[in-house]
Amino acid sequence: MRTILLILSLTLSLLAQEAQELTTLKGVVKKGRAPISSEVLRVKLPAATETRLKNGLAVLVLEDHRAPTVSIEISIPASTLADPDDLSGLADATADMLRLGTKTRNSRQLVETLAELGASLNTSAASASRYTRVNVSTLIENLDPVLELLADVLLQPAFPQEELDKWRARQLSGLQQARTQPSFLANERLFQILYPDDARRITNATPESLNKLTRQNLIDFYGSHYTPVGSVAGVAGDVTSKLVTEKLEKYLGAWKGSAVQSPNLPLAPPIAKGKIVLIHRPGSVQTYLMAANRAIGRASPDYYACTVMNRVLGQGPAARLFRNLREEKGFTYSIGSSFTATRYLNYFSASTSVRTEVTGPALEELLKEFKDIATRPVPTEELEGAKRALVAGFALGLESSSGLLTQILTRREYGFPPDYWDRYPENLMKVTAADVQRVAASYVPSANAQIIAVGDAGKIAEVLGKFGEVEQFNAEGERIPAPK
Repeated sequence: MRTILLILSLTLSLLAQEAQELTTLKGVVKKGRAPISSEVLRVKLPAATETRLKNGLAVLVLEDHRAPTVSIEISIPASTLADPDDLSGLADATADMLRLGTKTRNSRQLVETLAELGASLNTSAASASRYTRVNVSTLIENLDPVLELLADVLLQPAFPQEELDKWRARQLSGLQQARTQPSFLANERLFQILYPDDARRITNATPESLNKLTRQNLIDFYGSHYTPVGSVAGVAGDVTSKLVTEKLEKYLGAWKGSAVQSPNLPLAPPIAKGKIVLIHRPGSVQTYLMAANRAIGRASPDYYACTVMNRVLGQGPAARLFRNLREEKGFTYSIGSSFTATRYLNYFSASTSVRTEVTGPALEELLKEFKDIATRPVPTEELEGAKRALVAGFALGLESSSGLLTQILTRREYGFPPDYWDRYPENLMKVTAADVQRVAASYVPSANAQIIAVGDAGKIAEVLGKFGEVEQFNAEGERIPAPK
């Protein structure tokens, strides 16, 4: 880990230099800047050891002996994308119910045992991912009892009817509350626009599907998708590969199952024609604005350039969107943009909440910034500052074992070369102004923006109509017919 400590020392120096740079705002002059090194940060990530249990479970171990702890993440091919259309929420329910009772312990006993051991155990079905994840962390001295508990949860779930009924009630209540949130409504509509013909269009369970879920549905889904074949256990901490492999063989060796086919959902290119959707939220004093379109997946060669471009455009308080719409215009408290780039999701989006009366000007400024970064080269100083900040943030993320493990699991998931993360800072620093302009023109939507506004239609429908034809929906997702 000596290399990592050196990285962090260099990172702190970089961050200190960034802190001395004042954001370029109207009427503000940069002063007192620290010298900036032109050296590219060099890293060498420690290698993980990969083994495999007799039942097919892949095991990646990253040794880190700085603290007497261990973290385990098991990725299981129980995808939310495998939910039947009329049973949305099935993968979520199955994952959540693992922690609510086994054949030997009820939910209270599980919680009490974890508390006694000073350990944590969490389960979640990641949205639009091919995995459900089980995460465990503990002191190394409690590894055996925690692994025994993990095996009980993972191999002997009981799916108690009483707990399922409570879970359903919580979900229905949470869904009702979520529908009052503009960001929830916008995100729901966005996925229906971007992925209209497949499972990705469903971002949350419906009351109908939640009420339809049965205990047998969960048992069947568990039996068909919770398998060691195709699963990966990532382990980081004060252990050795030999020790972990032996213990996982002891506690999880009885886990059996066949391979599960991954969802076949290709990534489509950006939508060619722009769209404006208004979700009517009566009485709203703000408008939630989102502009988006399909963009790149994680394995795209444009990933580096898009990462740098987004840092310039919309990531953080030094980005153009923040400086313009918040600092200069005062339209909003917060605004940002991002690329969601995974195996199954590929979209760029920018979002903000603005005062109702400035809905039109705010959207104009947003689209103006989209067009500007695609048509004007980024000044050298702005570009270099964005790249340095990204490299510093990357190095800081290597401080913990879990951060390192995440990088290693990501490399394995996408089949990146062994030196992918070693070369990551170098590849970021190679991005040019021409690269930024090129990917912005390709993936930052302007004329083809999919625009979603959540607000009071009586106050903003006419304003939005100046940008194009407007489709209206209510907060339940039902289309509102256009007035004749």
